[in-house]
Amino acid sequence: PYHLNLSNPASFAHLRSTALETGLYAKYSSYKSSASSLNNWSGNLAYLALGFTLKSPINEVLDKAKSPWKFGMGAAVTPYTLIGYKVETQDSLTNIGKVSNAFQGNGGSYRLVWSSAAKYKNTALGVNIGWMFGKASYENTTDFNSEVTYSFLDNQRKELGINGFVWSVGLQHDIVLQHYENDKDTPLRWFTIGATAESKHQLRVTSDDLFVRSRSTSATGVYGSPDTLTYITGVKQNLTIPAAFTLGIQYVNATKFKAGLQLGLEQWSQYRNEARPESFRNTLKISGGIEYTPDFASYNNYGKRIRYRVGGFYRQDPRSVDGKDLNDVGLTLGFGFPITLPRQQTSFVNAAFELGKLGAG
Repeated sequence: PYHLNLSNPASFAHLRSTALETGLYAKYSSYKSSASSLNNWSGNLAYLALGFTLKSPINEVLDKAKSPWKFGMGAAVTPYTLIGYKVETQDSLTNIGKVSNAFQGNGGSYRLVWSSAAKYKNTALGVNIGWMFGKASYENTTDFNSEVTYSFLDNQRKELGINGFVWSVGLQHDIVLQHYENDKDTPLRWFTIGATAESKHQLRVTSDDLFVRSRSTSATGVYGSPDTLTYITGVKQNLTIPAAFTLGIQYVNATKFKAGLQLGLEQWSQYRNEARPESFRNTLKISGGIEYTPDFASYNNYGKRIRYRVGGFYRQDPRSVDGKDLNDVGLTLGFGFPITLPRQQTSFVNAAFELGKLGAG
């Protein structure tokens, strides 16, 4: 009732107060292959979201009448894809010598989404309507290192602008097991079953291509006389992102404990990008977690009011490397730190730590 669940729009109907949330993340990665290794730090905005109820619980108390209907709305900005890499390779070609290749990519895409939900008794239905937008740039450079009298430096750049309409629907149903003894309208223990679905989306891509070749007439390592071999701008093409379906179940003891399990399917074989063709596989993701609160009402022991969380996941990555599929597996540890604001309002600072491995085989 006081936290946002951006995975399922139906959850906005459960809100009993306005909730403003934002998140940031930092990531340390260690990449290894048979020939080299790389360590890298990265980070970004995780999300920025606002949610609110359309029926004030205070008014219900004053009117002394509870309606079986509840409504909620919200808006959020979340990343959908993130691109950030720089890879360099060295090769040796007969009669030419050393050749250096550099591959670099930057950018990503985001979703700006409006959520609306309605709840009747224990069943809620919600919809997300939004706009997907973003930019991505890819650059490849080949350098012949000027070990021969005549050599070339090739630079190819492609920039993509992405935009289009997206939507999804969500459903939640509570199976109440027990109510509070002094409040027969408020559940104490229950199961929540939830599902989300979205069809494949057709987006528009605007691409710019540039291919420049420079020449060297000596072994000095200085290139000049650049020639523009390709210069194409404003090309309109199509992008198809896949349909997805998620099913989850959670057990809740409102004062102590939560445990949840979630299964997700994404049909990445539907992916089509006319500006940058690639083939992917359909993917499966399984994740689960628990939350434990020793004593949410403890007055003298702050540690007992902290939410302690642990979880794990297994995810198939849609990509492959050298014909081998990639899989992502990890463990998570989290904490919810309550903060008491003026007028006895409660907010939270949440922290999570994840350790995982993404690789082939």
